[in-house]
Amino acid sequence: MKDALTHEIELYSLDSFQILLDHEIHRSRRYKNPLTLIHLAIETDPDRPEIQYSAETFAINILDVQLRNTDIPCRKGNEFLVLMPATDEAGGRVVCERLAKLFNVPQQTYDRVSFKMTIFVGMASLPGSSSLTSNNLIQQASKAVQYARDNHIINAVTYSEIN
Repeated sequence: MKDALTHEIELYSLDSFQILLDHEIHRSRRYKNPLTLIHLAIETDPDRPEIQYSAETFAINILDVQLRNTDIPCRKGNEFLVLMPATDEAGGRVVCERLAKLFNVPQQTYDRVSFKMTIFVGMASLPGSSSLTSNNLIQQASKAVQYARDNHIINAVTYSEIN
């Protein structure tokens, strides 16, 4: 089995993601464009390293196919962040629902490994204004995904719904 942290399709590193997030925050403030952050948490059954690796590879492949070229995906531990520039809450919700539908199916088989995967999706969207900060966006998306996980909600949860 390959190293559980190495995948064929690369996502942005957390450091690069933070730099791009800060850049998009400044751009959003300047041009008054909305910004959306999606936080994805994956759980597998059974919960073994080779199953987790297959689920992560499956997730990376879906993100690679489903996201726009302007979207910025990142891996944070065994979770994923996707920054969507110039995307409001309604647009983000459409993407989140599509991703949740693709991920949450009864049984997956990837690279001859069969597993059940559940994905929890949290989303935060903020208008382009001077109050927009990267910390606000990250905290709100994290709270939304934690709410989804705690309440076993497999549909996307937006921060505005729980606040």
